[in-house]
Amino acid sequence: MKDSFDQVVTCQSVAALKAYDHAVDCQLHAWPGAPAAIERALEHAPDFALAHSTRALLLLSAGRGAEAREASKQALLLAKALTEREQSHLGIVNLILEGRAAAALTGVRAHAEQWPRDALVMSLALGAFGLIAFSGQADHDQQRFDFVQKIASKYPTDHPWLLSHQGWVLIETNQPEAGLPFVSRSLELRPANGNAAHVMMHARFELNDPERAMDFSHTWLSLYPDTAMLFGHIHWHTALCELQLGQTAAAVNRLLTIIEPHLAHAPGLVGMTDTTSLLWRLKLMGLRDLNWSAAERFTQDKFPHGGNVFAEIHLAMLAAGTGQLNALNECRLRLQKHADAGHGGAPSALAWVDGLASWLSGDMSTARQSLTQCAEHAVTLGGSHAQRTVIARTLASIA
Repeated sequence: MKDSFDQVVTCQSVAALKAYDHAVDCQLHAWPGAPAAIERALEHAPDFALAHSTRALLLLSAGRGAEAREASKQALLLAKALTEREQSHLGIVNLILEGRAAAALTGVRAHAEQWPRDALVMSLALGAFGLIAFSGQADHDQQRFDFVQKIASKYPTDHPWLLSHQGWVLIETNQPEAGLPFVSRSLELRPANGNAAHVMMHARFELNDPERAMDFSHTWLSLYPDTAMLFGHIHWHTALCELQLGQTAAAVNRLLTIIEPHLAHAPGLVGMTDTTSLLWRLKLMGLRDLNWSAAERFTQDKFPHGGNVFAEIHLAMLAAGTGQLNALNECRLRLQKHADAGHGGAPSALAWVDGLASWLSGDMSTARQSLTQCAEHAVTLGGSHAQRTVIARTLASIA
């Protein structure tokens, strides 16, 4: 049998393959339903290796690492009966679960040479939180652009998933006007497309158009279930628009009544970075008596032992925002390990931590020097340009 991308799949159940296709479709378009669909697939075919592997990805996104590794292990036990593509697919997912991001990215690039229509694997390299963005390379935006250009010809011209990424890579390489038509077309073809809606908010951010961004989000969010993975994040983008327009009270209300309550449904890294960075931006604006408790609880649950470089700069914000010098030093120790391992973004992240530590101690001159050093190479931290603007705002607050 073949999946919706016309790829041979080792599965003996039509119902299982249909459920798997639905799960992949939901995941690619940031729409609710992927976990339930994967469970249905495994009910129909308990030995469906790709379903076990995809379940592992979904569990990892939810911050359930131990269960994710067990699901991947189950998939690998079934690998001998699979096609070469499926074995490569499973291996890449397992590398991510083992924390071997560089090897996983190498695997995705090799996979793309032979099976570029394996969209779920391709998606692992893409986006603000993908393997390319988190590679620590200063040219990761251009690398992602080149990657999408390379695989584009293998998909239909009007494929909503591909269109959203064609728009995204243009936006992040400072070509938002060129990217906007791709995103608009993606949403026209498929309004139920959380990833394209997210990219639209980035387009409006880069075009410095907060009013149109808010108009879009207020309309489109009425269609988006509040259990969806990017529901809180698109509200985060809307809160940034409110801050830009001087509607600070509205942004605070959105944080307290929508973004924080949605943490139960948010992917771990998305939820932690959204809440922490928004609280930090509000603190930079001079707001007092901010309640960091929801962000702290979520972070303690999802990141008890730290995270990747991008996660660490947000954990440092949380530590600085709550005045915890010990926690800030723990971030530094973990980041030093990333630096020792050769991650290109670790030096900038270490400068960020040093700057926040100096800021907390009242040494603004040293803080300014460290934060300037961080800002000079902030692109290596990963994430999106919109997210990284918090670094410049922090520096500006003590300039």
